[in-house]
Amino acid sequence: MSQEMIAAVRADVKVGRGTCSVIDECYTDAELAEAFLNEGIDTVQNAVEWARDVERLFREREQELRA
Repeated sequence: MSQEMIAAVRADVKVGRGTCSVIDECYTDAELAEAFLNEGIDTVQNAVEWARDVERLFREREQELRA
């Protein structure tokens, strides 16, 4: 299941390959698999939602630092 979740995140239009998101640029497949395990994520939908949340939080933090 982990490989399916990783593939879904990598294919996502908001955080996947080619998006320059923190997930795309900073997380290896092994790090994604570890994060899914640590967070108790066990479905493809939850994996994509988690990745989008991580990206959103990263962007919010970035904006706060620039304000």
